[in-house]
Amino acid sequence: MKSEWREQLFHQKPSQSGVNFLLLPMSKAKATKILGICPRTLERWTEVAQLVPEYRLILGRMKAFADQKRLRAPLMTTYQVWVVGKIGELFSDIVQGIDKKPLVEVIVQANKSEYTRSLFEQELLKFTSQEGGETDYVG
Repeated sequence: MKSEWREQLFHQKPSQSGVNFLLLPMSKAKATKILGICPRTLERWTEVAQLVPEYRLILGRMKAFADQKRLRAPLMTTYQVWVVGKIGELFSDIVQGIDKKPLVEVIVQANKSEYTRSLFEQELLKFTSQEGGETDYVG
């Protein structure tokens, strides 16, 4: 996992249309590139992310959108990538030789409040203000 994944997530290139990039969903391929992981790892981490109620709600909406528009796969929101990135940090913190997924699931289950949309927005604002940048993102 890339240590600079937050920088890549919060400082994407502006869209040509002028739409705030934080409002645009992304492909799983782009999410793997931002996080610096392989698709199988993304799948594993998103399974754990589904323990977070807000993540699960957005996942359902993105799946419904994909079905309705006949997309090959659901897209991911910036918030979802943030949740998956935070879960990836937990996986990275656990030493090799341990079955990490069950342990990470217990940690996430016990700390669901650390993965809310409002905390995502707070981190985004904190991150962009530290960088001296501005954002017009409205959640």
